[in-house]
Amino acid sequence: MRIISLALCAGMTFSLVGCASGAGDSKSSGTDKDLSASNVPKEERVIVKPEDVSIDLTISISPLNASKMNSGKFEGWGTSLCWWANRVGYSDKLAQKTADLFFSEDGLGLNIMRYNIGGGDDPSHNHITRTDSDVPGWLVWNEKKGEYVYDYKADKDQLNVLKRAVKAAGDDAIVEVFSNSPPYFMTKSGCSSGGRDGNVNNLKDDCYEDFAEYLAHVTDYIQNEMGIKVASVAPMNEPNTNFWWYGSNKQEGCHFDAGESQSKIIELTYEALKKYDLPNVIVSASDETSTELQINEYLSYSDKAKAAIGRINTHTYNPSRIGELGQLAKDEGFNMWMSEVDGNGTAGTNAGEMGAALWLSEKIIGDINALSPSAWVLWQVIDKHICEEGYKGRQDSGMIDITQGFWGTAVADHDNCDVVLTQKYYAFGQFTKYIRPGSTIIHCGGDSLAAYNPKDKSLSIVVINKSDKDKKANISLSQFDSVGDTVHATRTSGSMENGEHWSPLDDIYTYGKGFVADIKGNSVTTFVVENVEMSEIKLNKLSMDKAAVTGSAPWNNGSDTADNVIDGNTQTFFDGVQNGWLEIDLGETLTFDVIAYAPRTGFEGRMAGGRFYGSKDGKKWTELYTITASPSSGINYGFLDKEYSFRYIRYDVPEGKSNVTNENYLCNIAEVEIYSSEK
Repeated sequence: MRIISLALCAGMTFSLVGCASGAGDSKSSGTDKDLSASNVPKEERVIVKPEDVSIDLTISISPLNASKMNSGKFEGWGTSLCWWANRVGYSDKLAQKTADLFFSEDGLGLNIMRYNIGGGDDPSHNHITRTDSDVPGWLVWNEKKGEYVYDYKADKDQLNVLKRAVKAAGDDAIVEVFSNSPPYFMTKSGCSSGGRDGNVNNLKDDCYEDFAEYLAHVTDYIQNEMGIKVASVAPMNEPNTNFWWYGSNKQEGCHFDAGESQSKIIELTYEALKKYDLPNVIVSASDETSTELQINEYLSYSDKAKAAIGRINTHTYNPSRIGELGQLAKDEGFNMWMSEVDGNGTAGTNAGEMGAALWLSEKIIGDINALSPSAWVLWQVIDKHICEEGYKGRQDSGMIDITQGFWGTAVADHDNCDVVLTQKYYAFGQFTKYIRPGSTIIHCGGDSLAAYNPKDKSLSIVVINKSDKDKKANISLSQFDSVGDTVHATRTSGSMENGEHWSPLDDIYTYGKGFVADIKGNSVTTFVVENVEMSEIKLNKLSMDKAAVTGSAPWNNGSDTADNVIDGNTQTFFDGVQNGWLEIDLGETLTFDVIAYAPRTGFEGRMAGGRFYGSKDGKKWTELYTITASPSSGINYGFLDKEYSFRYIRYDVPEGKSNVTNENYLCNIAEVEIYSSEK
């Protein structure tokens, strides 16, 4: 089996000194294409207008949907260094290859590194059999002194990768240090894999200050002795779960109860950082596995802990109530990262090697549209390892099946001192290489994500197609002040052996404020529009205080009724079913030219095909607006073709099946607002 696996990955490895032409060659990334201007004379350019062709979907991108998180500044993309950096850092060659592959401009261009301060396990234990996850602690027992002392070389392998990654990322580099577990001797179980009861706090009651001191001491060493600036410290990892248990085959967690226990370690970590005079380093918390748990934990922090926190970190393995967490961040005014997620899912239709790539792309878009985080961080870029001899007497996992779902984006081949890439790696790069730190995310739905770069006035738009059929899209930019005439595009599709990998496409020319593009089946495409000027659109929200809502029965005759659409809360919704409808009697005739709407969080696709109508008498209806693609989470703005004056507004969905969800049309909608606009 191993020989077959290596044969399959021929042509997929990355090499600094060159490799076989095709899939694995980083020079096929398209980064050598001149993106400054089109080489085609204006008189020879073919401009396609939406009215000239059959359009399958329209993606409208509006400055009104620009993210406000972190004052609208996206901080970047990243990965945790544990556990893969602990495994590859013994080799300078592999360490440099991974730094170049994942953090350099020619690679993914990631700029966030989450360095794991290991807990180290009891030397008498032998249960951590996963070869990459036995992360050394910085404190070791000194027989002569009869105490634990710092060993600054204990974690040299992970630090080897960290140093190279920071250098490769350059000025945009952001380092967060985090802990999976305190040192084993500070735990109740005496084991850095978790407690004997996963539901009970595993940090000894009298070791909270010691653990905070440990985190601050290591942070101080990295910043002041190694010269690597640290941005934040995260003292917990998925703390309020029962996943972490004594004797596990990996080192990953420590239980902390919500409330007093979590607040205590947050407060003490903050104080320890102050003691070490590290004013630039903030505390982040609590890296919970579920967005719902993260909501509950934030609300249970003490006031002192809330004041000590510089950022909320959340994982999105379980994205329940994800929209509520995004709204909580807006309401409370805190910055937030999506600091860890991955999985072995697939998406697409008959997608083959693109299945895992499309799953990751869909996950990125869904997380960012729902949460609006200022950073998105993958768990591990390398999750599997190939090595005939194994590592420290333990067997490595070996090559993955790249036609199925898998964790990570690449595999470390220790036998050949190389890195095996996958289409998931290249799909990730369709986002990371073009949506850069300092950009402003613009939520746009429709299996797409956009970002505006104020430095070079470019607009990057990533679009995925999970169908095996090509689609023609109209990308509408009508709400921007100005749009350049040229669009550059790159695409990832197909297989590693015969597919596209950041492949440059022919330039597209705008028809004015928009462009028409072919979206290949089972692909991820990035469009970069040059010379874009953002608009300042002013909207006057019209009062709906006199409004009343009627509608069809909700699903199962439950409480998610039509009147929820005017309650001002995007997290409540009308759970209408097939042939569902709602009507809003505004109580008076109002003049408006914008209908704003919010989908039910997590079911955004159910609004694709939805229709709005207006009426003066509630009997004769004028169609106003149709939602042509899956909208983003939160409020979306539908600009009408002119001003209308109506007393009644109706929303319904067509009969039959949606081509977005492949399910029957369902009348799910969370909120309706109306506006009059002025530029």
